[in-house]
Amino acid sequence: MNANQAAAEHVFLFTDFQKSYFEPSLLSKVDSNRIYHLVPLKAVGTSNVFVDSVYLADEFVRPDTEGTLYVRLYNAGDKAIPGCPVKLVIDNVQIAALSIDLPAKQVTETAVNFTIRGEGSKQAWVEVEDYPVEFDNLYYFVLQPSSRLSITEISENEAGPLQRLYRNEPLFQTLRFSPNNIDYARLNSSDIIIMQGIEEVPAALVSTLDTYVKSGGTLAIIPPLTERSASYAALMQSLAIPASLNSGSSTKTSLAVPARDNLFFKTIFADYDPKMQMPASVRKLVWSRSSEDILKYRGGAPYLSRFDRGQGKVYLMAAPLQPGQNELVNHALFVPVMYRLAISSYKQEQQIAYRLQNMAITIPVQQQAGGENIYKLVKDSTVFIPVQQIRGGRLVFNVPPDLEEAGFYQLQLQGKTVGSFAFNFDKQESLLEQYSPAELRSFLPKDQQYVHVYDYSDTFTLKDEFEKRFFGVTLWKYCLILCLIFLMAEIALIRFL
Repeated sequence: MNANQAAAEHVFLFTDFQKSYFEPSLLSKVDSNRIYHLVPLKAVGTSNVFVDSVYLADEFVRPDTEGTLYVRLYNAGDKAIPGCPVKLVIDNVQIAALSIDLPAKQVTETAVNFTIRGEGSKQAWVEVEDYPVEFDNLYYFVLQPSSRLSITEISENEAGPLQRLYRNEPLFQTLRFSPNNIDYARLNSSDIIIMQGIEEVPAALVSTLDTYVKSGGTLAIIPPLTERSASYAALMQSLAIPASLNSGSSTKTSLAVPARDNLFFKTIFADYDPKMQMPASVRKLVWSRSSEDILKYRGGAPYLSRFDRGQGKVYLMAAPLQPGQNELVNHALFVPVMYRLAISSYKQEQQIAYRLQNMAITIPVQQQAGGENIYKLVKDSTVFIPVQQIRGGRLVFNVPPDLEEAGFYQLQLQGKTVGSFAFNFDKQESLLEQYSPAELRSFLPKDQQYVHVYDYSDTFTLKDEFEKRFFGVTLWKYCLILCLIFLMAEIALIRFL
């Protein structure tokens, strides 16, 4: 040991060196003014089962209607677990109990059907029976009944197919305007605006739709029968979409079967058939370079596409909703496609669950006149005041760093509850696999003199090293022994001399 090492400060680090948290690159950045003693603490076991996440099959939560919850379970251990018990509880009532086989080192997904009763948000959790690690056996979430979706149609036909379609769904709130009688003030409150088959787009509507999309709105454009309209060119130019009405052939072409992994069609097909009969359609509206092509013609040309513009999005359909022009109107895909188109505009105001980590949460709020506009997170008798701002009718707050207990928290303003949130442990904490002493040594640079890694069995070596560094060499034992020897010698001298 050189002089610098002898004078250096000694740091003893006792930890399990969990792989999900410890960064090995830190070992190559140690302070040369210190000597580090890494003491790995061997865990009794690293086997653990926890809920990775949960999500709903339907974007909407409907009271008194059966829904489906998908639960993703992760077995972090090296051994498969047969028949792991799993429970679903809603408002303290057990809804379902399952027994699931969990392969080792793998995520297993299962579906659970449920029905919520009555109005208001519901506190729910998924419970896993797993030993010996129990801190993450509960996964909390909140089921908040969805608000109605506002759909505004601008069309010439008062009895068009969309009006009949959307009015059959209670969660849809429909409104229709003719092109010459539009209440522009009400357009901005729509979740989705569908411009369906109008021949001329008023200049005021072009400007309104451009602002609406850029501020986060969803617009769907279905072309008219006519092929000549300068107003459509102005609208496309305003939205920066490379599309135009087609004056070419009116021959119908069959659509291609959508890909199995297309997220737009997720849960639509009960049994996916790659040879299913698809409708045919003309191509009145043509475009290129979309953000996503949802449906295509057999030749590869886009039929239904999405364009992301600012905070909003625009959907284009290539053909009018006339049976002679577009067979989709009478096809089995018409209802799910148009439903999914409307639902895509639904903005989930609040996630069903959050992680206990530093993150920002944004929700809509109503500005209170006067009084103290400070929002608080409350759990039983514990109160947290997060860093918060209100921007344009939306509350943005950060999860407090000292909020460390999983469970349900109420968001309160002036003593009144305005929302309920579910927080869960970061799933990284549930991954218990750790670095061994040999792995830690492999991360050290060659000729490393400032970091010492101890084996699990180095208890006595560590104890001696720790005592030397912090208590010095203990000489009092030797002093006491010498005193006893001299005392005995003195007694002997006095007695025999």
